[in-house]
Amino acid sequence: MCMLQVKPVQRHFDMPTHLRVKIQKRTTCFMEHLVKKRQKSRVDVYMEHLKQISNKEIYDLDDKDVLQFLIFKDVNDSGRTLVHKTTCPNIGTQTLENCEDLIGCGLRHQAESMRVGIVDKLRKAFEEVGRKGPFNPVEQSGDPTRSNLVREYIVFIRKEQGMSGVYSTGAKHMDRIKMDRLMENMRLDIRGMKRGVRKLKMKERRAMYSFCFTAIKRLAGAGHVIAPNTIRIPNNMGHVFNCTWDKTLTLGAHCFGFLCMFGREPWCAHCIIDDWVKEAQSFGISFDKGLLFPKLTPKACINHESRWVSKDLTETLKRDLERYHLYEGETPHSFRHGGTVDSLKKGKSLAETMYTAYMKDKRTAARYSKGLRVLYPKGFEWNDVLGEEPVDETQLSKQMQTWKAFSVTGSVL
Repeated sequence: MCMLQVKPVQRHFDMPTHLRVKIQKRTTCFMEHLVKKRQKSRVDVYMEHLKQISNKEIYDLDDKDVLQFLIFKDVNDSGRTLVHKTTCPNIGTQTLENCEDLIGCGLRHQAESMRVGIVDKLRKAFEEVGRKGPFNPVEQSGDPTRSNLVREYIVFIRKEQGMSGVYSTGAKHMDRIKMDRLMENMRLDIRGMKRGVRKLKMKERRAMYSFCFTAIKRLAGAGHVIAPNTIRIPNNMGHVFNCTWDKTLTLGAHCFGFLCMFGREPWCAHCIIDDWVKEAQSFGISFDKGLLFPKLTPKACINHESRWVSKDLTETLKRDLERYHLYEGETPHSFRHGGTVDSLKKGKSLAETMYTAYMKDKRTAARYSKGLRVLYPKGFEWNDVLGEEPVDETQLSKQMQTWKAFSVTGSVL
């Protein structure tokens, strides 16, 4: 019986030269992005440091090497969390001056920071070379960061810090009183300036600050708002924004808005943004395309090569706050904290606040709104102490941290 032979189908696509060039350029762009992303995440930095300390290559590292590296990071004074051992008589203080055991007491990495900031970075580096899954000490296989030894060390420092009275302080939040002062001082400075690039840039920064506080966004997030995606509410009653990118927004769009508060609050984000846009348009900047808050050159032209990043904004915000003697360690993240508290204090529900801030977890909202935590038993009224003076719970919450109940020194009401 004769078998019919089938010739293999030749699949050959003669790709045009111009497409090959486009693919090559696109690939190069993506690979450059990966390199920058790795540099920013510090994955390579931590892994290289681990290999130097252990004098081993990545395939030879075990859980004891990872443990040694974590302890090294804990005792080399690179941390900022002051921890006293449980038997130290100075527990509860923020100084090491009178501590006799500077091994048990010292500056440490906050437990959650070590887990997320160091262990998770090392884990990613191990996974990239195929070392995945639970660590097997007998076969020396798997991911050393997933070993019981490393897991127990994280539990150990959590307990150590908890028994030492360490609690997470988080980023400084921008409270409403400070925000009002910042907006008013910037307004007065702008009013006294002559028309020019300096005035234009200050109007943009003021608009960004007002946007982030009202919209409960990180300051860097304002640098990604697309101008044509912004909608004006009829009768000039406010703005609606369709944001398509932020640190927590990686897919889809987030639509939110706020109303004009002119005459009802000390400042209005809607009016401040309109003022910035009007000033920028007088310099020939168009908002029919591009960003709502672009980076500007010294000649008042848009810098299309880069957008606002957290590092630049940190320095800019610090200078603006220092100019008015308001700086207390605030960062671009502070607007998200302060905006959350302000939204809840105005009577908005937790669900409404979480939607505007694009928070998916109630635990996140609880952490950001800690300025509203009630530190006194039900039935206590501040008016009994301060009379009819207006009370700002956020400011009082900060002050209360200095009111030590059993200290022989300090403020007494």
